[in-house]
Amino acid sequence: MPAKRLFAILTIAVVIMTAAAALAVYMVIRPGSESKKEAQLALSFKPFTLQELLTFDMKVDSASCGRPIRSAKLSKMEKQVAEVRELPLKKSITFRSCSEAGVRAQINESISRQTPAEELEADRKLLVALGLVKPEENLKQTLTNVYTEQIAGSYNEEDKEITVVEGKGLGTIMDELTIVHEITHALQDQNFHLDRPPLDNEAYSGDNNLAIESLAEGDAMTAMLDYAKEYVDMAKLLKEELKGLEGSQVSSEQLDRAPLYIRRSLLFPYEEGMVFVIALKERKGIAGIDAAFADPPLSSEQIMHPDKYIGRRDNPRTVPLADISGILGKKWKMINSDTLGEFDVGVWFEQLSGMIASRDVAGGWGGNTIQYYRGPGGKYVVVNAFVWDTPADARQFFDGYAGLIEDRFGKKAGEVEASPARDVWKADGEYFYSGLAGDGTLCIQAPDRATLDLVLRQFPNYP
Repeated sequence: MPAKRLFAILTIAVVIMTAAAALAVYMVIRPGSESKKEAQLALSFKPFTLQELLTFDMKVDSASCGRPIRSAKLSKMEKQVAEVRELPLKKSITFRSCSEAGVRAQINESISRQTPAEELEADRKLLVALGLVKPEENLKQTLTNVYTEQIAGSYNEEDKEITVVEGKGLGTIMDELTIVHEITHALQDQNFHLDRPPLDNEAYSGDNNLAIESLAEGDAMTAMLDYAKEYVDMAKLLKEELKGLEGSQVSSEQLDRAPLYIRRSLLFPYEEGMVFVIALKERKGIAGIDAAFADPPLSSEQIMHPDKYIGRRDNPRTVPLADISGILGKKWKMINSDTLGEFDVGVWFEQLSGMIASRDVAGGWGGNTIQYYRGPGGKYVVVNAFVWDTPADARQFFDGYAGLIEDRFGKKAGEVEASPARDVWKADGEYFYSGLAGDGTLCIQAPDRATLDLVLRQFPNYP
């Protein structure tokens, strides 16, 4: 996975539209309500995720495709958002407009710059090995298509500028809320420095970064909805959204076409992040949100279960794994190492075994390290080690993994060995191992039995 995630915070149009529509309906039906139930109704749907490979620094070249935007309305909005979010506006924000074609070109350049071709290919190979994308999936093209379709605006922490996509910014209430969302990111950056530790750290895993991005996006979503309740005519917004639904105002064709993992990853920071921030605000107030930027959540588990951050902190446990490429052979190389968080495990099982299996298995996550090794002739090995909160949670994953193999491969899967703490399958020409030891589980994918046994000998704690 890429070594780090830079905060170029993108506003996803379909999420903003859904949130605003839900808010409009709710405020028209129950004006003035401040109950917990209202917070829970702020979105009409709530999927799961984001991994590091889906994030990159988007910098729009204003000299070639951007034009400055400035108006009294924007100046007024800066101050209003600062008041709603209770953060000082330390410096006036620069706004620019850019064509969608320009943004597409810039997204392509940004993916290449932030995630070199070999790293993106390593990401793709790992996702293929886990069964999350098809072997023929062009990951770069998929990401470009989805982001270009869904991006409504972005804040870039390098230039401290907000870019609005032409035709998706300024004009409707939805456009106004998009600007509010991005102004919130600018305020976050001015006050908490999104590009510095503890919010940006070379050592963070993909799951660490997902949690921090969810904090930032959830804060911006919450501020956007608070702004709407204060400054937006809800009846007008409802009318606008109903008209937009009739006219298909926001397309989601590319998003709908993308693999489930990509869709879930794209939406997680906005939806789950907002639920997390609302819970944080209810328990700790606005000061609690500010404090979270100084001491951020570090796992998707904490985002999905706010009490594991707000209450007794349940930080992810380290799962150290040595580089075994030298043991595998001279031509073997580890090309990918990262963390599968609770979100990733949940989507992995949802996609291959269904929602019920996902909920049963992903809970109790404690920590993970996953490694992908590439060898001669296209051979590969995946080592996937978890720790769980309890031995019972580990057992539940161990049992669930057997079902995942069966659901993924069907008749192509044959069980070679089976015991209460060790399973081996041969499926589609590869070997799959699952082992249980106390509160830990180990999964190995290998091209042949000899390689599987060689890898397994490096883990004497597992049967």
